[in-house]
Amino acid sequence: MYLLDTNHFSRLIQGDLTMRRKIAEVGEQNVAVSIITAGEIYYMAYHSERQQENLRRARAYLADIGIYSLNESISELYGQFKSALIRHYGPKERQKRRKTRIEEIGISDNDLWIACTALHYSLTVVSRDQDFPRMQQVRNFPLESWL
Repeated sequence: MYLLDTNHFSRLIQGDLTMRRKIAEVGEQNVAVSIITAGEIYYMAYHSERQQENLRRARAYLADIGIYSLNESISELYGQFKSALIRHYGPKERQKRRKTRIEEIGISDNDLWIACTALHYSLTVVSRDQDFPRMQQVRNFPLESWL
């Protein structure tokens, strides 16, 4: 099973042929997104100049794909993983490390939620974001890019 990150899912919505071929190859039933990705897609649509058209397309694609929600187990995994990432990449001095935000070490909070969702459900993250390989240095999980 594959969990598409926003950069891949948005390309699918835009009609990217590479994405369509890859999904046909792995099977539509084996591809899903996180509720985090759904939120990012809605944000992109609401923030666009062609808001109504983009909302219509976003809703149509989101209605046709599996969406993984967050749960308590994922939230605990998020806390563990985020702590490990900040210990690994953050300042060595404890007081500075305690105040370090995840974005300051080059990792998106939303991508961390997506990674934790994938870890919880044993999914392969599909993304080209560079923060996923950084996360893999601390905790390994399957990662691919189809673009």
